[in-house]
Amino acid sequence: MADLFAKIQSTCTYCQEEINGLRIQCCVCPDFDICLQCFSVGAEIGPHKNDHAYKFVDQCVSSVFGGRGAWTGKEQLQLLDAVEVYGFGNWESVSKHVETRTPEEVKEEYISHYLDGNIGKATWAPLANHKSVLVDHVPDDDGPLSPTTTAKLPPLDITLDEACLLGYKPHRDDYERTLVFES
Repeated sequence: MADLFAKIQSTCTYCQEEINGLRIQCCVCPDFDICLQCFSVGAEIGPHKNDHAYKFVDQCVSSVFGGRGAWTGKEQLQLLDAVEVYGFGNWESVSKHVETRTPEEVKEEYISHYLDGNIGKATWAPLANHKSVLVDHVPDDDGPLSPTTTAKLPPLDITLDEACLLGYKPHRDDYERTLVFES
């Protein structure tokens, strides 16, 4: 997920500075991105002329979901990346990764959009209705140590003094019935 944001970032073809936020992309020249400062002075380099057609490209600065206090695309990418790295529920670590939001804000944003929102309904609903089918493939055991043979025995019918001499404790399994096979 972090690689996705790295691929979006670019440098100005004219001044070679990193472009943060809005950039201008030439519609005529391939792979020609220019920063706002260079565009405003009418920079020309190589085959690019300042009268070429252009378009504005928003570099994850606009809100993805909209609303008050909306998160930018960059923050959304950082949120998803952090939840993938640190796991659901580690909101302190996720908040440090996002850098611009508190732990409560990252928790609320993730739950409201990616679990309870349209994205969550589209991805989690099929799993919530799915019932797993468990099949027992273990064959029945009728051997000498099977549960029917080694079932708990009732306590011995002896006096307390006899039990103390034997070291018998009625609720322990030390004295289980053993089968003796004679040949």
